[in-house]
Amino acid sequence: MAALTDGLYQILFTNEQLLTAPDARPDTPLMLLPQEDGVHQEWKVTGKGGNAYTISLPDGLMHVSYDGEPDMHEPAILRLEPREWNLIPGQEPDTYQIAVVNAPMRLGLSLLRIYPPRVALAPEYGDRYQAWIFKNIG
Repeated sequence: MAALTDGLYQILFTNEQLLTAPDARPDTPLMLLPQEDGVHQEWKVTGKGGNAYTISLPDGLMHVSYDGEPDMHEPAILRLEPREWNLIPGQEPDTYQIAVVNAPMRLGLSLLRIYPPRVALAPEYGDRYQAWIFKNIG
């Protein structure tokens, strides 16, 4: 599978749940929501060489990240500082695992059983559990 090209994407955990930031402020928790107006569900993906990418809001000011060093089940949040992720191609077209650089963790579903579902760092599992769909929108 070819490397992901820079651009704007919707990032889906399933065909119905999109990576969502309800606000564009630091430390806003990332969650999974169906497509909605008024929330941030478009992401700017920028290659940094190899499998390394940053994922940010379209204006490039807030980035998909986590606080401090990677830790199992650490919530995914927005941060001002860019954080690189390894995008590892999945088995299906346009799917990628969003992997922590130099740690055996992926971006996945939080263990918190609340609505809306939260996104957090998760241990590596098989591809079917952690492949995100990157839908190019421009």
